[in-house]
Amino acid sequence: MDTKTRMPMNRRTLMQLAAGVAFMMTGALAAPGAARAEDSALKGKNLAYIAFGLQYEYQVTLVDHVKKLAAEKGMNISVYDGKGDPSTQTTQMLDVLSKQPDIILLNPVDAKLLQGGVRKANEAGIPLFMLENLPPEGEWVAYNTFDDVAGGRAAADAVAKLTGGKGLVLEVRGAIGSGQSEKRYQGFHEQMEAKYPDIKIETLKAEWAADTAQTLTVDAFTRDPNVAAIWAHNDEMIRGVVSALRQIDRLKLAGEEGHIPVIGFDGTPLGLQRIREGTQTADVGQNPFSMGSSIVEQMENHFSGKPVEKNTLIQPVMIWKENVDSEENWGNMVKG
Repeated sequence: MDTKTRMPMNRRTLMQLAAGVAFMMTGALAAPGAARAEDSALKGKNLAYIAFGLQYEYQVTLVDHVKKLAAEKGMNISVYDGKGDPSTQTTQMLDVLSKQPDIILLNPVDAKLLQGGVRKANEAGIPLFMLENLPPEGEWVAYNTFDDVAGGRAAADAVAKLTGGKGLVLEVRGAIGSGQSEKRYQGFHEQMEAKYPDIKIETLKAEWAADTAQTLTVDAFTRDPNVAAIWAHNDEMIRGVVSALRQIDRLKLAGEEGHIPVIGFDGTPLGLQRIREGTQTADVGQNPFSMGSSIVEQMENHFSGKPVEKNTLIQPVMIWKENVDSEENWGNMVKG
């Protein structure tokens, strides 16, 4: 699939690319704000949003931002918590289709299992907008996602920097079947194979869950205590990683002897706080405000008869202690 890299251009809320892979936010939580509710083509539209899962802080922030924008546009929005479970989302999709909303916004856990619902939405003529994961079949108006492959590569570079390009690295993986996890895995392993042949990777299948990450990390250290670094596919699983290191008395702060570098993914408020404290070393940042603003902008374009950007790819930024307090990090914009 040819996916254009395009950033929404409104100066108050959206992201601009910097240095090819970095983005920055200009303004806090405002909407793409060009149209008042009474002027918006979305006014009075019923939007059904099937979210990935509200147990993840990134997803909560994304949902809240879309709700805020929907209110500003005069839309009626119903949010369905996918709970990180494809079976739950399948049931929700059937319920949504029975209600015949004007728009469906779908962020699949496992897009392959939702392609039947996507086809039914197509048959019903309901405009479908997609976030993060695409089904192998079906049609959609616009798709907005984070460049997870680039994020995986950035994580590999960070791990190599912190380990000197050698040693055993634990990769704490998200759910098998998840598009995000598959692409993060792909980018990480491709970069390691191409540039860092002296790094050995052990992949732990933690399914996005902190408790599972804790158990698997303890088991991995039991098998081989000589771990050079740990990378997790999201910040939520880092909670379990840090708990595991504490449990086996291997948790040392950055700068202390015996410190094991830990790299997360998302840039959540808790991830940023762990970087400040020294229990987490770095984070691959993505941005829910940019993603939410962009997809709502495409809804507006669709119903206004304007050109729609079918595929939008948002680039990652690396967060270290040196830039953890930057106002450009979305994790500093919530939970003040």
